[in-house]
Amino acid sequence: MAPDSNTWKPPVLFHFSVEFQWMLARASASFAEVDGLGQELVLEGNAARSGEVPGYPKGVKVGDIVLKRALEPLSDLITIWVQCCFNFTEIGWIEPCNVAISLLDEEGIIVARWHCLRAIPIKWSAAGLDASKSEIATETLTLRYTKLIRIL
Repeated sequence: MAPDSNTWKPPVLFHFSVEFQWMLARASASFAEVDGLGQELVLEGNAARSGEVPGYPKGVKVGDIVLKRALEPLSDLITIWVQCCFNFTEIGWIEPCNVAISLLDEEGIIVARWHCLRAIPIKWSAAGLDASKSEIATETLTLRYTKLIRIL
């Protein structure tokens, strides 16, 4: 039985998973943070007169997804994909992938899931190196995609 507004338990923000899906492969990764899920209706026209529609839709704008995680080895499938994309001039093309972001309950069951279609990396950066700190080395990956769909 699917939850309704009377049985729904609000999910927590810290229990989630991220899965990358290519044509012939999949890879899951542990990320410390996912930011940027969202979309915006782009309206056309002037401000509407009182009581009318605020504008006519002409498209949907999606945000960029920003993922943060501990630095992974070069053999990691996601790291290989990012490197290949940033070496597109040598390879000749960029292979987009679909990214599934799932919010999980305390038992690990998916309670909400978003698919970011045809994602490509547009930015990669490493956290600053600082000899006076005792922290885990992290990397940030920014993805741009064409469409956002909430599945659950």
